[in-house]
Amino acid sequence: MTDTFTDFDVIEHKDLRVVEKLLEIKKIRMSFAIDHHLNTRGEKLNFTHYPHIRELYETVARDIVLQGSVQSLKSEWAIVDHFAAAYTGISIFFVVPKYETRTTYVQNRVNKCVENVPEYKKIIGVGFFDSVALKSFGKGTIKYTGSNVLADFREYPADMIIIDEVDECNQDNIEYALDRLRASPYQFKRYIGNPKFEGKGINHYFKMSDQREWTIPCKECGQYTEIDWFETVVKEILDREGNVVDYRLRDTEWHEGCGRDVFMICPLCGGELHRGSFNGKWIVKQPENAVTGYHISMMCSLINSISGMWNRFQKAANDPARMQQFYNSDLGLPYSAVGNRVTESILDNCVGDYNLVTKPDCAHIADDEHVGPCSMGIDVGGNFDVRVSYIEARGRRKLVYIGKVKNIDELHSIIERYNVEKCVVDSMPESVLVQEFQEEAACDVWLCSYRKSEGTDRRMNYDSNHRMITVDRTEALDRSFAQLRKGFNILPKNYGAVLDGAYLSEMCMPVRKISSDDKGRQFCEWTRGKDHQRHCDTYDMLAAIMITESIIDEVLIG
Repeated sequence: MTDTFTDFDVIEHKDLRVVEKLLEIKKIRMSFAIDHHLNTRGEKLNFTHYPHIRELYETVARDIVLQGSVQSLKSEWAIVDHFAAAYTGISIFFVVPKYETRTTYVQNRVNKCVENVPEYKKIIGVGFFDSVALKSFGKGTIKYTGSNVLADFREYPADMIIIDEVDECNQDNIEYALDRLRASPYQFKRYIGNPKFEGKGINHYFKMSDQREWTIPCKECGQYTEIDWFETVVKEILDREGNVVDYRLRDTEWHEGCGRDVFMICPLCGGELHRGSFNGKWIVKQPENAVTGYHISMMCSLINSISGMWNRFQKAANDPARMQQFYNSDLGLPYSAVGNRVTESILDNCVGDYNLVTKPDCAHIADDEHVGPCSMGIDVGGNFDVRVSYIEARGRRKLVYIGKVKNIDELHSIIERYNVEKCVVDSMPESVLVQEFQEEAACDVWLCSYRKSEGTDRRMNYDSNHRMITVDRTEALDRSFAQLRKGFNILPKNYGAVLDGAYLSEMCMPVRKISSDDKGRQFCEWTRGKDHQRHCDTYDMLAAIMITESIIDEVLIG
């Protein structure tokens, strides 16, 4: 067990009452954790498989931030911690993301926990515990509320605030929780969550903490190394422009079916790191910050395999949305993919062994026709930006026609010449025109509408009655970007000359960035501008998906 934090660290607090209360809470917390607590599955806390969590129960820190992955026992710690604090007489203001889900949280996490643990049932005795909003536990009281109801942030004097799932909470309202502590001599604070974006939500609070990271020793050289995915598990492979194009395991001897997990490799000597060591240590990276903060990754726990993480990482490697999920859920880190864009290097990796016949307003294969099956995407603007692809094995799209078309008749001609099976067209701004085209076309035409509230729902909704696809703009562009990264979008060798260079510039124009709505809610989006070919390519991808995948009427797919 690390010596980085001891009971005497709290002596800096001038009020002896604070010191005594923190020591009392620690004593009860450890007693609950070791002797009594059971999770919702009726299991005791296991410090053997989770050696890193013991310090969380032994800490006597006044203010604590837990930034972690899923399955990192953050919520379990919060239950034990706030029960221990309440037992000693502390008044607690416990905030969950929404008022609407407060009842579910209290019933499933709090009430069920009490039912499972005889000691907790003994403590509440005949006390007031039936209410969802307000409970007595030991000598203290606990108020549970949703962050979206500001009225609940009044008239409750508290000694401790707990903000659970910080990133899902109303960020403006949770600041008002601090007002509940103004009259308390203790003013303890806990912020807990799974991060989303850099410097926002739980990561904002973690950056203001002393930023503790879990380190483990090397079996060969004995040196301690911080658990870091890119320093101990994978190595990035870069192209000439500095873009990451591939990844390799640092454990070069591991392979599927070898009978062991992937080793974490020491960056100093190349030896195996002792992942399950009981001598692991929390190191403090920002000692000048008074708040105690812990970053917990799935790699900290022996329950989670590195090989499983590697499989999920490989699936996410070319997809910004999946990579964000991997960072957030597996690594317990924020991720935005800010700056991601289509580059010439990415397009070069998609080149096949063929050329197109290029003209000022179009480019096509030699015969300007194809037996198909082909997909087609149309972006509507000053022109109809069109892309037609032949669907090869494994859903790969080979570009066979691209152009800036000026009239509907030419669209019909392209559909016939290239045996287009499915077409997806931008539903706006010419809604009446494209609906007429949809009815008259000799192929199955679907309209595509981007959701107005970007970043709120990443599912694709197929409405077969109206042949309408509704999709999040960022999600759709992420998917087509992923296809380019994977090489599933086959391009001619002379793609740079297509449309007098407009294809290249319009494909590379959008950049992935973070934006905020009028309520301060953050989301990722691709920048807007002269990006017709980028959207044209995305609509073509959606058409290809419908050709290669079965769709059930009016089913949400995401």
